[in-house]
Amino acid sequence: MVFVNLFLARHGQTDANAQQLLQGSGLNGPLSEVGRHQACALAEGLRNQEIDMVVASGLERAIETARSVAKYHKDAPLTTDPRLNEISWGKMDGVSFVNAAPVVDPVVSRWKSGDFDAKIEGGESPNDCRGRILAAIKDILQEARAKGHRNVFVCMHGRVLRVLMSTLVDRDLRTMQRFSHTNCCYHQLRVDIDELDQDSSSATIVPEALTFEAVRIDVRDHLEVLHLCRPEAVDRV
Repeated sequence: MVFVNLFLARHGQTDANAQQLLQGSGLNGPLSEVGRHQACALAEGLRNQEIDMVVASGLERAIETARSVAKYHKDAPLTTDPRLNEISWGKMDGVSFVNAAPVVDPVVSRWKSGDFDAKIEGGESPNDCRGRILAAIKDILQEARAKGHRNVFVCMHGRVLRVLMSTLVDRDLRTMQRFSHTNCCYHQLRVDIDELDQDSSSATIVPEALTFEAVRIDVRDHLEVLHLCRPEAVDRV
């Protein structure tokens, strides 16, 4: 058996996070000063961890966070993949949590009840996100297998992390809400890539055909020095 460790991280804080604005793929701001400190803390926390690949979404907040991690892993150049971008909240992108709640909360309730095609006007559903994320993860695992990489760092976003973790670990999108995602936390999964079907015509991986072991969930101890592990630092959505 050949295993790959996936370190799936959320980006550092942005001004939109601090202002409690709904931040989907429609917002592309950089890290705030706090976010840059968080990214440095994440990088220090993974400094002694062997990392062979560094991948970020196509959004600046994820790229900037991944760049901090990559500086300690010179043989793992940073690549980007927009398929890992945050969910689109459509017309609610950039709206405060309070003002967006009457529109967002009913949609999230439908997700919890199993309607994964529900979406906000102009936005994406969990099923929309799931397809593109799984396609990106398949390509990452195939590259890792081809190049003999065993440890892959991927910087993403809160809601897409929930979609991915519930899909890979629980195989049930209804459990999305159980995966919290403080800025610059990470989850570590281990997957046997011998099970990866390289000949499949499918553009995405089939989660049921692979075993994703949750090694560590919501790792945030590297942030303790910053005193930023407060409950209010966790995104509500």
